[in-house]
Amino acid sequence: MYHVLSESENGYFGIKIQRKLTQDDYDLLIPYIERLRQKLGSLSLLYDMTECGVMDSQGLWEELSSKFHQFRDLPRVAVVGDSHWMDCGTKVFHPLLKTTVQYFSPNQLDKAWSWVKKGIT
Repeated sequence: MYHVLSESENGYFGIKIQRKLTQDDYDLLIPYIERLRQKLGSLSLLYDMTECGVMDSQGLWEELSSKFHQFRDLPRVAVVGDSHWMDCGTKVFHPLLKTTVQYFSPNQLDKAWSWVKKGIT
């Protein structure tokens, strides 16, 4: 399950992922992000993973990396969550991207948004 963060606008897009994404979630989310990219051009993303458990982290990163491979040319991707997200992202997601991925702790959501917004040209 996910929801779009209210701060999303003007070329930057944030989603809060809660527990696990379903196939229905992917079927809605991926075309939506692709339409945003076509409309806006450059698009930077923020993933708020603070409500995803440690046990799901590796599987979720594998799902995200396989489902979002077409977005590998994004300027910036911010990941907000516990430190295990940095480990999983480094091993699974980050090597697939031609982008800068930055990790932020759960109490740094505002800082993550600021960093994402700096990536819009």
